[in-house]
Amino acid sequence: MTRSDLRTILHVPVLAVWCLFVFMIPFYFLPSGLPQPGDVLVFVLVPVVLAGWNGRLNRLLSSAIRPLLWFTLWVCLINYGWALVAGKWTALKAYTIFPLYYIFNAAVFSTGIILYQRFGQLILRITLDCVVAAVMVQVTVAILARGQAYRDALFFNNANQLGYYALLAASLMAMAQRKLRIGLLKTSVVLLACAYLALLSASRSAVAGIAILFFLLVFQNPKIIIVASLAAVGLVTLGPVAQAIETVEQRVHRDRHMTFAEERGYDRMWKYKEYMIIGAGEGDVNRFNDNPRQHGREIHSSIATVLFSYGIVGITLFMWFVVRIVRGAPIRTALMLLPTLAQTVAHQGMRFTMLWVLLAFFVALKMPGPVLGKLAPPEPTPTPA
Repeated sequence: MTRSDLRTILHVPVLAVWCLFVFMIPFYFLPSGLPQPGDVLVFVLVPVVLAGWNGRLNRLLSSAIRPLLWFTLWVCLINYGWALVAGKWTALKAYTIFPLYYIFNAAVFSTGIILYQRFGQLILRITLDCVVAAVMVQVTVAILARGQAYRDALFFNNANQLGYYALLAASLMAMAQRKLRIGLLKTSVVLLACAYLALLSASRSAVAGIAILFFLLVFQNPKIIIVASLAAVGLVTLGPVAQAIETVEQRVHRDRHMTFAEERGYDRMWKYKEYMIIGAGEGDVNRFNDNPRQHGREIHSSIATVLFSYGIVGITLFMWFVVRIVRGAPIRTALMLLPTLAQTVAHQGMRFTMLWVLLAFFVALKMPGPVLGKLAPPEPTPTPA
């Protein structure tokens, strides 16, 4: 972060709040599903951003927000409709809690887009710097306070969250490296740090996603992989890194008593296919529990969750949003979303706030124009008639 960027942040409170929010994303202090300290900042950020917004958006930016708002509206309609039919409004994991997650993350995505229109690519630089700072804090803590846990979660509530965050942070760096002109050494160190966090979490999908990301980077900038690989060879002999690699290998070769479809809940889509017409909602998963001695589980897949929970209309609206996100992006930048897409095959990551920061970042990154060093010029004040 340059001195100029830092001075701007200190003089513009909305940027300071955004930076603190992005930095705080990986630090959980409450159970999953409850607002974390960083999330609380969004309730301050959104009103301030909207108050300073003139109500207009660039056509390319607004085209990404519109389908997301329609999808969020459909999520509310389906879940509150099922809550009305089933009469379940207050039970734990009831229908009514899930729309709040989508509303919250839609607000995060829209806020990032609006901030980009106001401040230009300054918002991209400081967002990336805050993510890098959060990654480095986690790596430092992991190395200095490495425990004997089979899978580490660090400041998250479970290891899969750590792995998913590491993958999203690595993807953010990979897609921004060329346009923001990030140095080779910094890019390599950050990617290596994210790979270490993914190994630490022993999340097979996160490790696989970062492996895909590294493979894609071979064609974009082979020098990054060379530097990161040389550093990895030097670090692999360290105890924490070697132990993390061993844990991942154990999980990969672990015997499974269920098929992948059963383990991840994909079989629900053909066992209860009638729900996919309008959607089953995301609450009351015990409806689909075949074993009365066990609690029902959510589908561990983002796309499968959207299709089963929100039906044909829901998946259509969501795919409309995805197309609008990717449309117009350079192929090499769009490919950086593939690792995240691969990870969602085995995990439900739609409610993870960092995903929506990444998507807002991606939309802003594909916009044409030079890297701005200063604030976008203020709009002229209309002269009175």
